[in-house]
Amino acid sequence: MTVLFIGGTHQGKAALARALYPALPLAENLHARVREELAAGRDPMALLDTMRGCAITCDEVGCGVIPIDRADEAYREAVGRLCCAIAAEADAVIRVTAGIPQFIKGENPCT
Repeated sequence: MTVLFIGGTHQGKAALARALYPALPLAENLHARVREELAAGRDPMALLDTMRGCAITCDEVGCGVIPIDRADEAYREAVGRLCCAIAAEADAVIRVTAGIPQFIKGENPCT
């Protein structure tokens, strides 16, 4: 099972992932891993294989003002594309706001 938790920073994504899917390994801060991959000159889409079977948290980076710096724009695009690829395969996609889950795909395992 693969589950993607998305939302703003410090909104409770990791805590919800642990509570709702305690048996899954937790892969936190996908957005930071994408930045590391880009800085190392690697394709962040390669992370897709390593994320299967995990509960994944990723901060929203695509909302707001479009960056002027091309590297920041490429980072934002890479995060978005990877999240889209993960979401397409995921069993559940959950947006978290103020600790409250909104199931975009899949169903709450506690109901």
